[in-house]
Amino acid sequence: MGEIRTRWRPDHDVDRGRLWVLLDLITAYLSAVIAIGPSDHTASMLNGPVVERVCAVVWFAAIAGRRYAPGCALWAAASATVAASASGAPVTNVSLATALALTLVVQGRPPQRTLEIAVLPVAAALAVLAGDSDAFVPAVAVHAVAWLVGRAGRSRRETVQALRARDRERAVTAERTWMARELHDAVGHAVTVMVTHAGAARLTLGEDRSPVREALSHIEEVGRGAMTDLDRVLGLLTEAYDSEATLRALVDQLPPGVTADLRLPPDPARLRELAPAVAETVRRVVQESLTNVVRHARPAHAVVRVDVGAGAVRVTVTDDGTATDPSPSPGGRGLTGMRERVTGLGGTFEAGDAEHGGWRVTALIPFKELP
Repeated sequence: MGEIRTRWRPDHDVDRGRLWVLLDLITAYLSAVIAIGPSDHTASMLNGPVVERVCAVVWFAAIAGRRYAPGCALWAAASATVAASASGAPVTNVSLATALALTLVVQGRPPQRTLEIAVLPVAAALAVLAGDSDAFVPAVAVHAVAWLVGRAGRSRRETVQALRARDRERAVTAERTWMARELHDAVGHAVTVMVTHAGAARLTLGEDRSPVREALSHIEEVGRGAMTDLDRVLGLLTEAYDSEATLRALVDQLPPGVTADLRLPPDPARLRELAPAVAETVRRVVQESLTNVVRHARPAHAVVRVDVGAGAVRVTVTDDGTATDPSPSPGGRGLTGMRERVTGLGGTFEAGDAEHGGWRVTALIPFKELP
């Protein structure tokens, strides 16, 4: 039931301004009172056959409420049309209620979902008129126009949304570029100077100052690592991020006692389509999973698998080590940190015993498909 309600739900609301609603009310009244009976007859919910009165009320409600529940309005209007025709009442304006609802159904839903919702009621409304060419031809024309108007409205809305998204993306890109430039000029320069001075000081010391030389060497190593991380962050800010190279580097730099196989999508371009935030989360999940293998399951062999599907990327890291409970590392960079990163992007995260022993981490991260 939940899936059916989701499929019926529009992906965006239509305009519900007061003027449009008032116009619908007027149109609903005029349509309902002339829809049934001969040309010199006015329908009424107070007089006439019961079926005629009920249909007039349903048509009125369908047109008046089409902006709030267009799918329901379409089905209700079609049902009233079929009921009126089955009762033998002459129908002169059968197409208006279903056509007006159809316009908003098409405008508010993707084409495939629109077909699922609209084909049956529209076909039923037209089928009852198939024997009357004077009513059938105009009804087909009105529904065709309604479909085209709805598609035009949806296309216009999608174009406006795309232009706004492009403007926002340009603004974000400009801001990221500025931040990257500032970080490179300020932090990058400071770290480079620090590493240079540490290296110069180490070279001036004699062999008898080995503890100091080791400390300076460690400073150089940490500084160069910081520069590497800074370059990676700058790459994220400027969207120049090579996910494939980054993941291969994580696997290649494992210490003795831990080996790993990296299995990437057959088409490397799929990795490049990932947004920076998604690509960084993939890297973090792989990095922290391998770190847990090194800390808690060595010696071990790990298999890192990254699959990019329709709208989601799945990361699976499985090892054959002996540990089964790698506790989160300090600073929120363990299982808790991975889970927070993944769920923060709307994904799911699981970690637990692998089927044939060892440990298994699985992250499913959704992402927006590029047009």
